[in-house]
Amino acid sequence: MDWKIIFEDEEMLVALKPQGMPTQADKTGDLDLLSALEQHCGHSLGLIHRLDRPVGGLLVFAKTKKSEAAFAKQMQEGILEKRYHTVLLGKLPEEKGTLIDYLKKNMRTNLSEVVSPKDKMGKKAVLHYKVLQTKVEENQNLSLVEIQLETGRHHQIRVQTAHGGAPIWGDKKYNPKFQKRGRTEIALWAYSLKGFHPATNQPWSFVDIPKDGIFQFFYGNS
Repeated sequence: MDWKIIFEDEEMLVALKPQGMPTQADKTGDLDLLSALEQHCGHSLGLIHRLDRPVGGLLVFAKTKKSEAAFAKQMQEGILEKRYHTVLLGKLPEEKGTLIDYLKKNMRTNLSEVVSPKDKMGKKAVLHYKVLQTKVEENQNLSLVEIQLETGRHHQIRVQTAHGGAPIWGDKKYNPKFQKRGRTEIALWAYSLKGFHPATNQPWSFVDIPKDGIFQFFYGNS
């Protein structure tokens, strides 16, 4: 698959994961991004965060144990900023807002569900969203939405948007009625990463705007 290194120095590496490629090794045995990057570097890397297999976009990796600890602290303190673009079927409650739910993962089905705050197995999930554009295709309302995660739960964006009445385009796991018309990806892309360099503490940021698949309906060839 067409993975790409966006930035690399002695401490960190930022790479672009294509849709359909696992972030790390799984039971399928398919080539994963972490293994491909470790082969490139010739040593192990610290996995800071993950993207679901059908999701594409930017990921940062640590090249040293010290950098891995620094990034882990940034994650814990909410300093490492992750933003996504997604295309939703339908509309969220407001043009701009916050979704707060409690999610519980089903280990048997590998799906998450929204549960009561009283459920001891539920974990608080918070995301902020902003509707960028809306269009109509085949009598369906489509919304291009920017999402910023405050927490990092299993399938968080996918389950929270679906629960809010606007599932992600292409995501049959949380919208079984969706007809993919031969496509396998879902319209969710990690387009922006911001953080601080683990050694110099200088701010860095990277952006990759998706312009193919369903995103082309909004962005075109611009």
